[in-house]
Amino acid sequence: MTLGKTATEKRIRDGIGMSGRAGQESDRGVGAIKSIDKAMGILRELYTASRPMRVSELAKSLSLSPSVVSRIVSTLARGGLVDHDEETNRIQLGLGLALLGHAALGRRKLDYLAIPVMARLSEEFREYISLSRLVEGRVVMVRGGPVEVMQRDTFLTAVVPVHASAPGKLLAAWRPEHELLNLLEMRGMDAYTPNTITSMGEFRKELSKIRREQFALDDEELVPGLRHVAAPIFDHDGNVIAALSAGGPSAKLNEEEVSRLRAALTSAGIQISRQLGYATAALRP
Repeated sequence: MTLGKTATEKRIRDGIGMSGRAGQESDRGVGAIKSIDKAMGILRELYTASRPMRVSELAKSLSLSPSVVSRIVSTLARGGLVDHDEETNRIQLGLGLALLGHAALGRRKLDYLAIPVMARLSEEFREYISLSRLVEGRVVMVRGGPVEVMQRDTFLTAVVPVHASAPGKLLAAWRPEHELLNLLEMRGMDAYTPNTITSMGEFRKELSKIRREQFALDDEELVPGLRHVAAPIFDHDGNVIAALSAGGPSAKLNEEEVSRLRAALTSAGIQISRQLGYATAALRP
C-alpha cells in the first residue's frame, strides 16, 4: 500500500479510472474522440479566460449545450482537472493539472539536462534561473533557485508575454515571419511599463539585434525595477527550442552584472544544446 497520497492525487487516479469505465460503457469510437475534444476545449477556454467561469459561459463560448458542458465538467472535476464551486456554479482549472504538468516536465530530456545546470547557476548568482518554452503564443517559465530566492518568489512556474519578456523575445527572434505575426495578433502587444515595446517595427529591430547577439534583455519592460537576461538552447538542427534566463532587481543587475550573467547563461545554454546534439555550425540565422 502506497502512503502519502494527497487528496488531489487520489482524485486524479480515481477520476481517470471512472472516466475510463464510463467511456467503455457509453462513448465508443468517434463519439469518445468528440467527448475528449469537448473536454480539451473546456480546459483551453478556462486557461484562456484566466478566471472562474459559469457553465453557461463555457457553453456559449464553445457552442455547446449547457447539459453537455455540465456533464463533462463533472467528469473533469472527479479527476481533479477542474474545480467546480457548487454554490456559485463557477469552474476553474484544478490543481490536478499542476501535478500532471509537473510530472510531464520531469520526464522530458531537456528538463533532465537543464535542471543540474540551473541549480549550479542559481547558487552562483543567488537568483532564480528559468527554463522557458513557447506554448500557444505564451512563454511558460519553469523556475529553480536557492531557498532564500524561492521564498521571496514562491511561483515555480510563470506565464509571461512574448513581446515584454527576455525569454519571449529570444524565442520569437527565430520564428518565421508569418508565425510571429499570427502570434502577436493573437496575444497583442500591451504596454506593461513605459519601456515595453508595443510597435511591430521596433519589435522587429529588437529581434534582429537578438539574433545577431544571441541573447535578450528585458530592461524593466515587464515589471518596473526588474531586469531579465535570456540565452538560447538549440536542438540538433540548430533550432531554438527553449531559453535559459535569470533576472533580479535592476539595482543589482547593473551593466557589469548583466554582462557576467549573459556569459554564464550563454555558456550553459551551449552546454545543454550540445548534449541535445547541437553543433555550432548548424545554427540558423
